[in-house]
Amino acid sequence: MAREKWLTSVGIDLGTSTTKWIVSKLKVVETSGGFSLPRYEITERKLAYISPVFPTPLLSESKIDLEALSVLLEREYEQAGIKPQDVQTGAVIITGETATKDNSEKIVHAMAGHAGQFVVATAGADLESLLAGRGSGAAARSARQPGIIVNVDVGGGTANAAYFRDGAMIGTVTLHIGGRLIRLTPEGKVAYVSAHWRLWAEQQGYASELPAIGCLFPLAALRLLCKRMAEHLYSCIVSGGSGLESDVLLVAPPAGELPLPEEILISGGVGALMGVSDSLTMEEVAKYGDIGPELGAQLAQLASRHEVPVRQAEESSRATVIGAGTHMTEVSGATLYYDLEALPLRNIPVGLCRLPPADEELERAVRASVQLAAVLYGSGMSDPPFALALQGGGSCSYIRLQKLAAALYAEYTAAAPASSVLLVICQNDMAKALGHALAKRLRGKLRLVCVDQINAAEGDYADVGLPIKEDMVPVIMKTLVFHRRESGEEEA
Repeated sequence: MAREKWLTSVGIDLGTSTTKWIVSKLKVVETSGGFSLPRYEITERKLAYISPVFPTPLLSESKIDLEALSVLLEREYEQAGIKPQDVQTGAVIITGETATKDNSEKIVHAMAGHAGQFVVATAGADLESLLAGRGSGAAARSARQPGIIVNVDVGGGTANAAYFRDGAMIGTVTLHIGGRLIRLTPEGKVAYVSAHWRLWAEQQGYASELPAIGCLFPLAALRLLCKRMAEHLYSCIVSGGSGLESDVLLVAPPAGELPLPEEILISGGVGALMGVSDSLTMEEVAKYGDIGPELGAQLAQLASRHEVPVRQAEESSRATVIGAGTHMTEVSGATLYYDLEALPLRNIPVGLCRLPPADEELERAVRASVQLAAVLYGSGMSDPPFALALQGGGSCSYIRLQKLAAALYAEYTAAAPASSVLLVICQNDMAKALGHALAKRLRGKLRLVCVDQINAAEGDYADVGLPIKEDMVPVIMKTLVFHRRESGEEEA
């Protein structure tokens, strides 16, 4: 008989123009049987509460209002009928241009504190793209039909494109395209223009068409600019990556493959406005204090005649937060090894160690991986300073396991002498055996957490929660990235 457990999860999305959140119920089931090792999978997801879409409160152009956010969350918890201590998993996502605010890192950690002991704090364009693609239904759609499906999540400050094949993301790119990058007064006067858009307009020869701050934006000129921006977005999506490196609207270099898609899905706050109208008045355009409605209208008009089929996503304005709340949890199974006193662990950077097939190459591979991780993350404040994710290497005999444990012990203790915890993340079912081999060498000098059945990548961050039961530990892998400001100063 299959054993199951329900978890309460939250997803909080703090975006450039809006903030929203959801409460989900996740059903975790032991799926293996017979003589095989127990495996736990999330087999069912239910949305228990969906918040209204709130304006993101700001103290200024460069600071988020933490007090107002706290009040908002407390009120919404009451509406949902839950308490922070009821929450076992989930994610806080700072998205778009909000991640560049002066106090963004402080905000995301404070928000995580409102969301129970295991909710993670995370931000970053690549993760945002992945979550939006999952939440919008694009990932699932690509698993049901052949070819590439790209989800473009167009919000207030950025457009995040994620390319999916067979249910998995294979590439991502993010552009400074969004509804809040030009803000308007109710009368249609320009209140703000993003520096990225000004630079793009200058390069394209459109600078003269952008009115000065405080001047009226003629409706015809506004429509033309939004049309050009929508054309530019579609062009980038089907470019195969050609020419993107020099695009001034590019947030970061594209990651992975950007092949020509068979279908384009549009999600995000602007995506939700695609079906509103194709002939808006200035009052309707400026309804939200920006150009979002007109940008959505132009995306819809171009979609009807685009070379690649374009459709509105199943979930639009809440795509990112639904993905964060329901898709990021993995559960380590029966072969794990852990010291309870070491848990929970949050925001531990991950160094990747690809295990070679030959035993004689193990020591060299472990040394190189540990030394690189120490250079990248050794100056951080977390304990442990980094985790090691073991991938590949084939089957693991007793002799090979002992060699691996010896190499990990020697290299980690040398590279991280101040650490009190060793976190090892295994792709294969080997955590318990490896944990025992490491524990014999550590002799209580370090607390050890060794989990398995987890897929991790270089640059990921790991959260390991308190045990749900003795052989069941929740793990979240995510990317925690805060953008550089336009001045070039590092924000986090």
